[in-house]
Amino acid sequence: MNRKFAVIIFFLLFATALGGQEKTNAFKDPSFSAGLSVLCPDRAADTVCTVLKVDSLKTPVWTLSQYNSKFNLVNSIKDEGINRYTYSLPGNGNLNAKVVSINPVRGALTLECNASAEYSGLRSKDQPWIYMTAEAPLDTLVLAKYRQVPLYLSCRVLFYEDCMGFLADKAIHAATYRVNFKVRNINQSGKLYGKFFTLSLILFDNRYIGVPIDASLRDSRDGEEGEFVYTPSSQQYISSSLSNYRLLKPRQSAEVSTDLLAMVKSALTAALEEGRFDESYLAEWEITGCNLGWEMTGTYNASLEVRGLKLSALP
Repeated sequence: MNRKFAVIIFFLLFATALGGQEKTNAFKDPSFSAGLSVLCPDRAADTVCTVLKVDSLKTPVWTLSQYNSKFNLVNSIKDEGINRYTYSLPGNGNLNAKVVSINPVRGALTLECNASAEYSGLRSKDQPWIYMTAEAPLDTLVLAKYRQVPLYLSCRVLFYEDCMGFLADKAIHAATYRVNFKVRNINQSGKLYGKFFTLSLILFDNRYIGVPIDASLRDSRDGEEGEFVYTPSSQQYISSSLSNYRLLKPRQSAEVSTDLLAMVKSALTAALEEGRFDESYLAEWEITGCNLGWEMTGTYNASLEVRGLKLSALP
């Protein structure tokens, strides 16, 4: 029996033995009802500096990153309304550097990132850029156990401001909101064991009306081996392009509805074609975590709300 056939048989038996139980939602706190722990801007420290509280009796599942920012949410001002918890951080003048708003009843998280308070001039190619992203582990989904992994969420752009105009270089300057899923290899006998790649769904990118398919490498956090990132075309998962903001009515929502299992298959195919993976099988992978939010690589101000996060799994 050759190795490839043996691996396939092993994982089919493994999946059958474990069985697959339907999951109604793999997000551990889809309504953000426990608030968010906030990491310090210094990426190397990777330590929690404050907590944006919603329910004081709950421990946050979500962690908010604010890497490379001049402004630390530890100094934020809390404003609490009916089913609304808003933390704003003053920047320069009357402009907030960033705002986090949580509505646990609607299951909504709004992240506002105003990079005009961060960059004193044009960001250079080698200059670190601003992150404002929320991350949480998922109920692990071993893909061999399921025939579909439906994802649903609703989103809306609350505002977008271009502070660069013709000075922008699209190769290095952008306002991008991503929903990323971490996909990890679980084949302990394979050479890819423990490796992971990112499935990245873009909700907003000011450079595009519609986001094209992209399979590329990006530097990992430790600066060593590049991470494989697969971005499917936005036409495959979003009801309308939020990037075409001129055509959206104020606060108009768009919906994301897609099967992550099918997208993982496409990502693996792309990785094999590019020689990123020598060989790999869907049964060897699991979805373990999610992060969502802004990467501001240029001087743009924007706010986007996501709500109704749901990741199901159908055996």
